[in-house]
Amino acid sequence: MKFVLLEMDRILRPEGHVIMRDAPNFIEDASVLGKAIRWTCKRYPTEKASNGDKEQMLICQKTLWRLSE
Repeated sequence: MKFVLLEMDRILRPEGHVIMRDAPNFIEDASVLGKAIRWTCKRYPTEKASNGDKEQMLICQKTLWRLSE
């Protein structure tokens, strides 16, 4: 999974968005990796979650890296 996220980071423009929808354990791992490559990530429940299905949505935004002074 980390190689997929790194390739998405390479392709994605700064301030671009990635939307993922999957099982909570996958979303948790993707959120940790996303934060490691300096994305801002937020998790949301899906409409299936109200029906008893375990599924979450993760929306991440690639940030523009700047040098600190």
